[in-house]
Amino acid sequence: MSDVGRKSISFAGEVTISNIAQAHEQLGALLHEQEPVVIHVEDLTEIDLTFIQLLESARRKAGEIGVGLSLNTPATGPLLEVLRRGGFLDDETSDRATFWLQGAAQ
Repeated sequence: MSDVGRKSISFAGEVTISNIAQAHEQLGALLHEQEPVVIHVEDLTEIDLTFIQLLESARRKAGEIGVGLSLNTPATGPLLEVLRRGGFLDDETSDRATFWLQGAAQ
């Protein structure tokens, strides 16, 4: 997927409750601009449910205001692990699973 004409934000390393406020502020500012946003997640090394909740909230907000929001790649590694443990992928046909997995078989 090309990022041309889209805003982007990258999350790398550890994104947990200890630093989620900064992630929330950055993502919220991008959504406020009401332009499509691509979230880069390939360099995450540790996350917790707060990161999943942040992106779920952003996904819903983007839908409400009619702004495109997508991941640059299907969830893998620690992101996929937390999604599975949290039950976020139980229905792989849901809009939620489509957002996280981008149609990739997991």
